[in-house]
Amino acid sequence: MSNEVIALIIISICVLLFVTDWVNTCVAAAMGCVAFTLTGISPFSETFSGFSNPLVILIFCMLIVGDAMMETGLDWVIGRYAVKISKGNERLFIFVAALISGLMSMWMANTAVVACFLPILSSISRSTPNMTMKNMTMSVTFGAMYGGSCTLVGSTSQLAAQGIMYELTNVQFSMFDLMPVGILMLVIFLIWEQLFGYSLGIRVWGDRQHEGISCENLIDVDMTGPGGKRRKRPVFALIFAGMIVFFVFEWIPVQMTALCAALLCLVTGCTEPKEAIRRIDWNCVIFLACCMGLAAGLASTKLGQMAGGSVATLLGDDPSPLFFFALVVTVVMFVSNFLANATTTVIFTPVVVTACQAYGFNILPFCMGVAYAANLACATPFAHAQVTMTMVAGYRFTDYVKVNLPVQLIMLAVMIVFVPLFFPLV
Repeated sequence: MSNEVIALIIISICVLLFVTDWVNTCVAAAMGCVAFTLTGISPFSETFSGFSNPLVILIFCMLIVGDAMMETGLDWVIGRYAVKISKGNERLFIFVAALISGLMSMWMANTAVVACFLPILSSISRSTPNMTMKNMTMSVTFGAMYGGSCTLVGSTSQLAAQGIMYELTNVQFSMFDLMPVGILMLVIFLIWEQLFGYSLGIRVWGDRQHEGISCENLIDVDMTGPGGKRRKRPVFALIFAGMIVFFVFEWIPVQMTALCAALLCLVTGCTEPKEAIRRIDWNCVIFLACCMGLAAGLASTKLGQMAGGSVATLLGDDPSPLFFFALVVTVVMFVSNFLANATTTVIFTPVVVTACQAYGFNILPFCMGVAYAANLACATPFAHAQVTMTMVAGYRFTDYVKVNLPVQLIMLAVMIVFVPLFFPLV
């Protein structure tokens, strides 16, 4: 049996496990790496090199920085600030909170930002008669989702795409390559919510404003925020601001900037090492490292070239780059409504890379399109962990389709039009 057939079997089993969730996605990815090593397709040093990859170090360090923000309670203060300046106006609060959650998600895990805001939204809805959790939750959460698409570290989708793309081609995103189109989509989302989305939501759930809301696992918060690190807030704010400045000007590699920021958070006591290690989302770190191992295993075979050849057979020898790009982002966004965004990225990125190599297309914008499309699917509650978290507000499945499908289609059009403007497809 050839290496290509064995690799196809391994990848197919991994995809099946990703889709069915019979085992944890990290375990499934690690099993794939082990299989590539045991079958001799790629050596151990290559298959598991992802664990020393700078990208994995980057996300690990950013998770520590995010933990420090939560420990110092700065995220809670930011959330309550949105309450203050909105002065009980629900529509204004949604705009401010969605904008703040988007800005926070550029540097923190989306799920952490949403976890910060959910108790605040619950508290507001119980204490302010004219503000309801159902009207606020989806909008604020999706602000985090759009903000997370603006930077390399904002979401797992772009990190996974980056890792696979680099393993296969040595091409990679910079920290802010995703920012122009990402910011545009965040702004369009905020405008949509104010002009159409807010009213559409009220019409969709109508008199079900308080139906099905579950707040058992949400903790009420006060203006000072939780945790015992409140005195460290100014210290952390200084570290965080310095980190962003270094990210922008790239005086040192972004991985070193993140590492220095994480170490400063630990040294200054903004978070405790043992507790930070315990709270880190290791699923994200391990999954990302193992995805690079799977990409390394594929790169050791000719399976990628075969996949690219199959795409060429279906689309012809000379397809329009724009048509191919539109097809890629449409399919990825549709599939990502039913699969986790990182899983969708892992499935499609290798195929897109090899097809681009076969056609001579610019790999960067196509992988960017995969990351955006996987990250911004929101028409079902299965699309992302943070989307699933919104179900505490008592939404029905059809609510997601009716409220979010229109804006999802708008964002699909924005991707197709604007990504090629910033990054030529050829």
